[in-house]
Amino acid sequence: MIDIETQRLILRLVPLEGLEATALQDMDAARRIIGNVPDCWFDESWVSELRVNQWRADPTYAPWSIRAITLKATGEIAGNMNCHAQPMLFEYNGERGPAVEMGYTVFEPWRRQGLAHEAVTAMMAWAALHGVRWVILSISPGNEASLALARKLGAHQIGSQIDERDGPEDIYLTAIG
Repeated sequence: MIDIETQRLILRLVPLEGLEATALQDMDAARRIIGNVPDCWFDESWVSELRVNQWRADPTYAPWSIRAITLKATGEIAGNMNCHAQPMLFEYNGERGPAVEMGYTVFEPWRRQGLAHEAVTAMMAWAALHGVRWVILSISPGNEASLALARKLGAHQIGSQIDERDGPEDIYLTAIG
């Protein structure tokens, strides 16, 4: 469960105890365990609760769980990312192979600096080393920044859904490699 590093970033796996503290919105404990997470880290603490439950149910999920997007130069936490589950068997156009669904958030003021692209491509490269063939992204139709990133990654829309929490989402797929 080593860190994933890029030129500017460290994608640091959040330990189970850090996810638990985040889910409970225990800011002091989370900061002791994870580092100096900004207040907005806790805005979607429900995701941490989901990942805690996944990790507890199956410890092999751990390396796919939430990672802090950390700036190497300053140690600041600029966002987070995770895979919604371990690699799963996926079929597309008659081909079969492992796929993961990734989600990410880059906090203000670090948006529009290419950090999401750098983080996602690093996570994709790491996933490829673990046999993953495709990445799935669920994106709100109005999220122009994420849609632009999907295009940059060569993703194409394969469907749509209504998420009970997030509302309408378009589903994009991109091949790794």
